[in-house]
Amino acid sequence: MSANGRVTLGVLLDSLGPDAVTAICLPGGRQVLVGAPIIHGASEPLAAAEGALLLVTGRPDPADIQQAAAAGVAAVVVRSLGTEGVSGSFVALAEAAGTAGIALLAAAPDLAWGQLYALVDALLAVVAPAANLGETTAADLFALANQVAARAGGAVAIEDLAMRVLAYSTVGGQRIDDLRREGILGRRVPEHPTHTEEYAAVLRSDEAVWSYEPREYLPRLGIAVRAGGEALGTIWVIEADTPLEPDTPQILAEAARNAAPHLARINLAADEARRTRDEWLGWLLRGVGPVGELATSFGLNPGEPVVVVTIGSGDGDVFTAGHAGDLLRTAYAAYRIRGAVGAVDGRAYAVVAADSTAPALRRITAGTLGQIEERLGGRWRAGVGRTVPSVVQAPLSARQAGEALRAMCGPFATGTVGGYEELSATLFLQEVVASMRTSPALLGEPLSALAQHDVRHSTNWVHSLRAWTAAHYDVAKAAEALSVHPNTLRYRLRRIGELVALDDPDIRLVLALQLRLGPALRPSTNEDR
Repeated sequence: MSANGRVTLGVLLDSLGPDAVTAICLPGGRQVLVGAPIIHGASEPLAAAEGALLLVTGRPDPADIQQAAAAGVAAVVVRSLGTEGVSGSFVALAEAAGTAGIALLAAAPDLAWGQLYALVDALLAVVAPAANLGETTAADLFALANQVAARAGGAVAIEDLAMRVLAYSTVGGQRIDDLRREGILGRRVPEHPTHTEEYAAVLRSDEAVWSYEPREYLPRLGIAVRAGGEALGTIWVIEADTPLEPDTPQILAEAARNAAPHLARINLAADEARRTRDEWLGWLLRGVGPVGELATSFGLNPGEPVVVVTIGSGDGDVFTAGHAGDLLRTAYAAYRIRGAVGAVDGRAYAVVAADSTAPALRRITAGTLGQIEERLGGRWRAGVGRTVPSVVQAPLSARQAGEALRAMCGPFATGTVGGYEELSATLFLQEVVASMRTSPALLGEPLSALAQHDVRHSTNWVHSLRAWTAAHYDVAKAAEALSVHPNTLRYRLRRIGELVALDDPDIRLVLALQLRLGPALRPSTNEDR
């Protein structure tokens, strides 16, 4: 059913279901193996893509089919155009596919290409590890999900303990909610405050347990999958428009017993594959081992320029870092950004063949951070190192990316993605704060004298001074920001000058530093207004 990280067309069609993709022409039958998906524009040149699943955007013509066959593509997916498309342009495409001996599939009109890419990538992520064991585990799980859905009367999902969706049902007419839909597309159930207790209740019980949280989604019945008393995952069935069958708890109990050996194999193989990938990435980031061979194994040319990107939320959690790395890898692959992506030391890293200043890389990374926050929660940021001539210098770019991430997670940076070369001032400020964290100097005079005056006399000198400093000592601009007349601000500055020597450049520098760095050392108070 699968080999070398590929699945047969039969498994692909049955797993995704007719709501996602349908077969138009299968010259080689359902046993043809297809591999990684590639999003490709119609009429664009295509390099070698042996065994790939080509998702062709735009309006392809027979020449695109012929080009795909010549490049070694296993199957082409085009957008379904409804009945007109089938009777019109699809006929020419199907004829070209039949002549070239290449499979032609149609994607649902309302399914975005990125969503279809994620669905196929999720399927391969489950099948590939099982294939290494010589098993049909992944296909069996999808078949099991469909069997349970048909018997119970509701859509089914099978998950591991990290809430990754391993398989799901595709029985027609069974409604799902946004929680299930996002879980399938993102390969993991989105984060929600109620999940901890809901999943804990299921894992504590030996029987099926109803879950009515989150309230905005459909109710579902869940059961734990165990082997030898050890929890391996969960199975969930949604109750939508009609009640589930009365014997659904018994159906789920039987399914949990049948799923246990499959989840055990998948967990074992996936853990081993992930450990190997992350270990090799760690070697690449540290510059140890056969760097050239490691780069080649990730699809990188050892002599091409690379840049390192790292993302994190500051907690260093291994599980969230692993899932974040999966999302980043999927996003980069969807846009054909070649690279080694994984989790190392509680952070997600990527060594990619791209310029660190390229807008596309930053845009894709920023978009992925938004997805990660939606699914995992927290505040995620990314740091980008400088572009280095080859993977041999990847450790330097990795250290810079780590420094950039530290700056982005600190109090002085803005935005979500930052490059090392543009964060020098931010890094300097953080170093100053770190070195003076235990010193009273940043919170002492001359600024403390003004803050104390504000408290005693109900003035707002600190606030006025902060605006003046932020305006680069331009009275007119500062007065506009404060919504006062310039003469009013000049009067305040003269009064401040009676207390501290504002004409002294050193005093001005120290005040500017205190105003900028002080809030990073303590919560904001009225004295900072």
